[in-house]
Amino acid sequence: MRYIDCFNHFFPPAFFDKLLAAPGAVANIGKRIRGVPNIYQLEPRLRQVEAYENYSQVLSLGLPAFDVFAGPNESPEYARLANDGLAEIHAKYPGHFPGYVAGLPMNNPDAAAREAERAFKNGACGLQLHANVGGLPLDDPRFFPIFEMAHRLDKPILLHPSRDAGIPDFAAEDKSRFEIWTIFGWPFETSACMARLVFSGVMSRLPGIKIVTHHMGAMIPFFDARIAIGWSTLGSRTSDEDLSHIPAMLGKPVLECFRDFYGDTALCGGRSGIVCGLDFFGADKVLFATDSPFDPEGGHIYIRDTLKAIREIPLSDADRAKICHGNAERLFGIAPA
Repeated sequence: MRYIDCFNHFFPPAFFDKLLAAPGAVANIGKRIRGVPNIYQLEPRLRQVEAYENYSQVLSLGLPAFDVFAGPNESPEYARLANDGLAEIHAKYPGHFPGYVAGLPMNNPDAAAREAERAFKNGACGLQLHANVGGLPLDDPRFFPIFEMAHRLDKPILLHPSRDAGIPDFAAEDKSRFEIWTIFGWPFETSACMARLVFSGVMSRLPGIKIVTHHMGAMIPFFDARIAIGWSTLGSRTSDEDLSHIPAMLGKPVLECFRDFYGDTALCGGRSGIVCGLDFFGADKVLFATDSPFDPEGGHIYIRDTLKAIREIPLSDADRAKICHGNAERLFGIAPA
């Protein structure tokens, strides 16, 4: 079986060096990132890929997003350097890394559109967007041209959360404690972003757009009935605006709108979440991914346990092949083995 890991993270070395020199970036990168050599050193990353049979990775950048450490005038330069670095690695090691996903300077929407176009011409097979841009939701009209371009060119968007500790869990506090912001906050932010893309009309305006939601659609598969029943009365809890037009605008039941997204298997190697996500999205809309290298073994736990979970879940040979490589080949335009 071929395995194409569609959502994992790497910093090209030249970009990582420049990132460390950026004012305030070290605090944003944090000790965890700097302590994971597999995210910025190519040789150990190559050895990691080679440790697993028929395994390869579509590379994307790690956090922080460009807008976190660079202003709108500086972020395009960082994006070009990072994307060119990923393109170079892909070109030199296509067997290890059969594709890469471009990051965009989203705090400069015009430059982001230009960088997306440039990256696609330079071989990028998709785009990575973060669930908020300086606190702005992705359904802000300034970002629609990015979605429209991906839709027009039939390129996937990989949706990654980017919430940090500065967003408190309780209104009376000024920050999130105990790293709740990432363990529970990221699934919430991803789910909220998906809801905004649905209810704002982005998804219905671009039918068939391919958006791969990190961590198997976050909260959505588990709360399917809550979504279907709870939002069947959309607007009944809201007194300061009229939401009655939205169900007709969607054109289908709200739960079916959420099935238009894709999910990945990056759940820290957990089996039950993959089963839940497969039940919700179906085998045609789930892609193998690991979130490497963010575990105590530099990614090996995530890879090893996710492979094990997928092999043990009862699936037809055809569905297992779709999840492990077929869907990635189709979405990213990767040649079959």
